[in-house]
Amino acid sequence: MNKIILASKSPRRIELLKMCNIDFDSLVADIDEDLIKADILASFGGVDTFKQAEILTKKLAREKALHVYRQRPNHLVVGSDTLVVTEKSILGKPKDPQDAYEILRELSGKVHRVYTGVSIIGPKYEDTFVSIAKVKCYDLDPAMDQIIKDYIASGSPMDKAGSYGIQDMGSLLVEYIEGDYYTIMGLPIGQLYRKLMDIGSK
Repeated sequence: MNKIILASKSPRRIELLKMCNIDFDSLVADIDEDLIKADILASFGGVDTFKQAEILTKKLAREKALHVYRQRPNHLVVGSDTLVVTEKSILGKPKDPQDAYEILRELSGKVHRVYTGVSIIGPKYEDTFVSIAKVKCYDLDPAMDQIIKDYIASGSPMDKAGSYGIQDMGSLLVEYIEGDYYTIMGLPIGQLYRKLMDIGSK
């Protein structure tokens, strides 16, 4: 199998690949995610946010993988993108602490979905898929509000879609999940690993 490159410098995604004893390098995909999102969202008409998120995560994952693959055409490149989605909105990373506070209050007491798109591109191979999980956050009460404030003060939410990470203090916000834990973390490693095994066996 060709050498694997992760088109990301995300510590969480790097940690997950290392956990599986996968030999890989990581390289940032220098793409304008905001521009791509804006172009795609502008083309939607009457499409609900869940369908939008599915299309967006697959598109962004593919663009990341393709950008790096063009630089390393003899490698197998993995790109990924994660979005947190409610019935009303698609939530990316917060703009500032106040934005993070408003996002986490919005998620409180509700079920939201986490979409993680994954794209694998290599010589004579391409596959893009999306994994979806559901997350229920605790109701907003004084304790929850204080946890949100303490979490934001830690700085951890600022680089995460939906303003939380289930693998850190953000876990205190979560009442239960349905689906793949690692999809919420940012990389559905079980599905990805099986696809990489399949590629290696061909």
